[in-house]
Amino acid sequence: MDKIQQLLQPHNIEVSLEEIAKLCVEVGADIEQLSDSDAQTIAQHILEQRQATGKLTTANGKSKNSNGKLGKNSPRRKSTPPLQGAIAHASQVSNQEIQSLEDVLNVGIDAYTTDKADQLLSTIRNAPKDVVSKFVSKAMEEEADVDSFRAIGDELVAGIFGISPTNAAE
Repeated sequence: MDKIQQLLQPHNIEVSLEEIAKLCVEVGADIEQLSDSDAQTIAQHILEQRQATGKLTTANGKSKNSNGKLGKNSPRRKSTPPLQGAIAHASQVSNQEIQSLEDVLNVGIDAYTTDKADQLLSTIRNAPKDVVSKFVSKAMEEEADVDSFRAIGDELVAGIFGISPTNAAE
């Protein structure tokens, strides 16, 4: 939006966020990620609209409608207070930063858990008796219920070897 306003500033044209959003949809551009060429296209479109409707201002700042009054829908009449615009922009940037951080964290967590799963699988394959004995000793330390650990063991065997231990015993 700032790019478009900067392009229109020499022509003394102020434009609302709603008007820019509408034109972005018409042009097929993302208002959050406007390229310079998209901003130029939208600014040119706004300039042409204002020329067609006679809403351009002269060098002295008065409207070309010759009576000098602001029209009912004049963008100068409906300008967004600068503080609100700054807050909205900061909020947008903040939300983008948060989303970017979440994406990075998710990728890192996924890589970490994949690495740990690979290490566990390698340990189980290389020394299954050691893994089982450590697992049993931990279960005894926690005084865990046998059925829940048996269920976990069954899931591990099924996941690693692709067989169900209850079916294998039969």
